[in-house]
Amino acid sequence: MRDQYAGDISDVLKFAFLRALASNDRCLGIAWYYDRGDDGRPDGQHLEWRDQLCWQQLDSELHAGLSTLPERSIAALERALIWPSSILFHREPMPTRMFRKTWAEGMSETLQAADVVFLDPDNGLGKETNKHATMTELRLLRRPNRAIVFITFPGRSKTHKVLVQELHERLVLETGATKIITLRTSISIAGKKGGFVPRTRWFTVVDPDPILIARIQAFAELLANMPRVRVQLKGLEDCN
Repeated sequence: MRDQYAGDISDVLKFAFLRALASNDRCLGIAWYYDRGDDGRPDGQHLEWRDQLCWQQLDSELHAGLSTLPERSIAALERALIWPSSILFHREPMPTRMFRKTWAEGMSETLQAADVVFLDPDNGLGKETNKHATMTELRLLRRPNRAIVFITFPGRSKTHKVLVQELHERLVLETGATKIITLRTSISIAGKKGGFVPRTRWFTVVDPDPILIARIQAFAELLANMPRVRVQLKGLEDCN
């Protein structure tokens, strides 16, 4: 996660989901996978949600808090009045590969008390780069009575149905998790040349308990009622 992305429409979506999961009875931990500096990409510029009533109706408290960020930075996000009463952050900048194991152990220690941990690298799960969380780190953070959540930006190499199936199979194989749910979202936003362009974001929850499963379903139903939004749940059938 980089400062330049703070407050983008992706933040509205992921924070609304995390707020719904944690509610007032879970301690939420945010692992930013913080990468200093601007990467020169034009991403993170979609702020039109501030003037759209549907996003205000999704989560009015979140909308108010993100709309009034004094600056676009991770530090400003942490200070915003959008978080559950019990919240932990890990903002230690991403290290070189040589120090990554020590960095990950520090992240685990900082988020020790969290019941729900969200991993927020630029590009989801992958190899040991600044843009990815790794399967090793996911295993490190797993523990009884804790859910791990991470974001995925699916590619186009295969159909999304195949990609999400492969993701779940890999998680079962490499973590031993038996309960995995992925909230697949596609939001159509205004394109630069007119019309609307879909932006696909998946949120995978590893080890959800029955209460979290119900909250995932409720949030999916709420999101599905918004204009130009498509939602699908994968894995729910295996958790019942």
